[in-house]
Amino acid sequence: MKLSLQLLRLPALFMLSLCVLSGNTLAQSSKTLEEIIITAQKKEESLLDSAIDVSVFSNDELEKYSITDVSGIALSVPGLTFQNTGGWAQLYLRGVGTRVSQAGLDPGVAVYVDDRYVGRQSGIMFAMNDMERIEVLKGPQGVLFGRNSTGGAVRVISNPVSDEMEGKISMSLGDYDYKKMEGMLNVPISDNFAIRATYQHREREAFKKNIIAGGYDYDDLDQSIARLRAKWTISDDTSVELSHMFASMKDMSNAGAVSADTGNSRGISLGGITTTRRDQIASSTTAVELNPDGPKRYMDSTAIRIDTVVGGYDVVLFANDSMNDERFFGDYDATSLNDVDVALTENMSDETGAGLEISSNNDGRLNWIAGVNYFEQEVNYDFDLRLGVIGGGNVATSTAWSTYNLETYGIFASVDYEISDRLTLTVGGRYTKEDKDVLTRCSSYPEYAQNARVCLGAAAKPNFIAESWSSFDPKATLTYNLEDNGIIYATFATGFKSGGFNQPANRGSVPLEPEEIEMIELGYKTELSDTLRLTSSLFMYDYKDLQVTRAASGGGTVTTENATDSDIMGLDFDITWLASENLMIRFGGEFLDTEYTDYTTAGRVNNIVLTGNPDAIGYGYDYFNAEGESLLRAADMSWFMSLDYQSGPMSMNISYSWTDDYLFDFVRHPSSESLRQEAHGIMNARATYDAGNGMSISVWGKNIGDEVYLNDSVIGASNQRINYAHPRTWGVDLTYDF
Repeated sequence: MKLSLQLLRLPALFMLSLCVLSGNTLAQSSKTLEEIIITAQKKEESLLDSAIDVSVFSNDELEKYSITDVSGIALSVPGLTFQNTGGWAQLYLRGVGTRVSQAGLDPGVAVYVDDRYVGRQSGIMFAMNDMERIEVLKGPQGVLFGRNSTGGAVRVISNPVSDEMEGKISMSLGDYDYKKMEGMLNVPISDNFAIRATYQHREREAFKKNIIAGGYDYDDLDQSIARLRAKWTISDDTSVELSHMFASMKDMSNAGAVSADTGNSRGISLGGITTTRRDQIASSTTAVELNPDGPKRYMDSTAIRIDTVVGGYDVVLFANDSMNDERFFGDYDATSLNDVDVALTENMSDETGAGLEISSNNDGRLNWIAGVNYFEQEVNYDFDLRLGVIGGGNVATSTAWSTYNLETYGIFASVDYEISDRLTLTVGGRYTKEDKDVLTRCSSYPEYAQNARVCLGAAAKPNFIAESWSSFDPKATLTYNLEDNGIIYATFATGFKSGGFNQPANRGSVPLEPEEIEMIELGYKTELSDTLRLTSSLFMYDYKDLQVTRAASGGGTVTTENATDSDIMGLDFDITWLASENLMIRFGGEFLDTEYTDYTTAGRVNNIVLTGNPDAIGYGYDYFNAEGESLLRAADMSWFMSLDYQSGPMSMNISYSWTDDYLFDFVRHPSSESLRQEAHGIMNARATYDAGNGMSISVWGKNIGDEVYLNDSVIGASNQRINYAHPRTWGVDLTYDF
């Protein structure tokens, strides 16, 4: 793989800029940068001492950047993209991720909430409140964090239960009738027992108005989340924490799409009403009739954690159980006609996890951590794809009901050995075993049976698939401590994501092969002065059988397949500069050079719709060799900049993120450019006045420039559908801390 000239030039330019900044011209400040403590390697350590590429956002930064959910994180982390299609979170890190939400497929970027693995993509769509920090770990993290972290991991870490009385109340108002109310109360019941309760409710009118009478508007929001945590400190060495969370969401967020053009992009003349406006949608009402309550999501999660010391070793035991119930629908044709619709899709999942970790706690040259973890998941997946006008009536065609089961366990160990006062060798590995099976049969929704449903063809026949995969993945890191302040490190690691099944399984699809990665990473972290911090890394990924999601044959749906070989290479850096006592500047960027080195089956097969004759619909789509093509959803360059100014009771933050163009899919057709996300920049701002006595008021704006950009773009059954991201919004927050 050849690096682009842009990437080759960057190190020289970057080092030159650092030399300028670290020279005598650097503004002097009596303040110094605060030390950042992270637990990205399952131990407390300074960011500058951690031999890992990680982006960290403290509670203060989350508030300054107005980050309330995962989408805000993506805007602040170069290389991380986020799309919300139909309420499903799609995280891509350096071009690695999974687009679909169906059972049988797993994300490529793992998400943990207080070290609880979130298996379903919809589980991270709920808002985040009372957060201590967020850590975004880049590159494979399989040794310490296990499954589905070939691309990286996002760790959401809550504020701890404290032994002091404290609380917080916040209210927000904004345009589109936005309302938010949240509260936190921490109460010490006794000297060794305390509880912490949080609640948040958000609601907002729709960004997209349905121009079809009686149809749902899209991009509205009605969400509530509550959490109760209790901590019992039994002794100086032992504590027990129990938590329970319940969340509900009625969310039409980005479930609706509009036509990419007003013409017949697939050569089919259907008529009906369409729109290309960002603030409108022309959606049929049939799905609404079938599901009058709209899309809903529920999450109910319970977790327990025990920290103790046994025989001089730190021991952690944890277990959790989570239930998710998701019901939603979509409009595949993006017109007023009942052409091709997902009348109803329902996912009901139950996840159970448990683990044991033991680590040394000495100050000697040798330190280690080892553990075992278990995770199981059951998903009941109901999918109903209907043909309306084309099919001569409301006829279910790709109707399927699936039960998906996953059982996995892992055993891992990691050892740090100080070869000398400056040189440390870390070696570790994880063995993973995964068993998956899926049973698919004809679907039925008797409670919504307003029209006749017929299970056609293979859909009427049960289909059972079962597979097992296993892997051992090592990691080795050599870290050199600099004389002044910082480290240089080199890491080699492998990663593994098990295979899976496209749904509905009655398509007769062959199970996906596991996704494997080999990584080399070189890192440099230092404080060039008391006011200037730098973290940087050079990395190379070699993927085998990368799982790629693309448009499926027949339109409207997507499928996931293996790209034989893929390479990723790049440079990542983050600079924090305390320019003066009042001004802090943060600047980070990432340059990527990605390509599929062997991918002969990219694109789509001839699109045979209805007649079986590809010529009857105007044109067809053929397989093509994607060798040399850049990875989907992988921007060549992205960067983030934040200016944080404070003077007395006033503070202001302005942040700007910029992302280069990238493709959503490979499909080649006359309007294929609408499958490309153009380069775009997003500016957010927040101004806060501290009135004293715990009272503050903030004014904020998101996407201030009202940039038009997309969440997704896909070829539908009769035209091309695009899904717009949120427009400019603003609001006011009133907060009382006590």
